[in-house]
Amino acid sequence: MSARRLLRIVLSLVIVAVVWIRAGQEWHSRSGSWLAGAITLSAILILVVIADVTGAIQKSRRPRDEVPKRPLGLDI
Repeated sequence: MSARRLLRIVLSLVIVAVVWIRAGQEWHSRSGSWLAGAITLSAILILVVIADVTGAIQKSRRPRDEVPKRPLGLDI
C-alpha cells in the first residue's frame, strides 16, 4: 500500500472521528441540517476508505507482468 493511499485513509478516519466527537458534544445546540451534513460527510468519507482498501487488496492480487529473460531476436 502506498504512503499516499495510507495517508488518505488515516486522514479520512480522523475527519470522521472529529466530526462525530463534535456532533456528540453539541448535538442539542446544532440544527438538524448540521447533523444531516455530518452524516453525509461521514458516509462519503467511509466510502472513500472502503474504496481505497478494496483497491489496494485487488491491486496486490493482480499478477505482475513478467519480463522475458531473453527478448525476441537476442537469443544467443
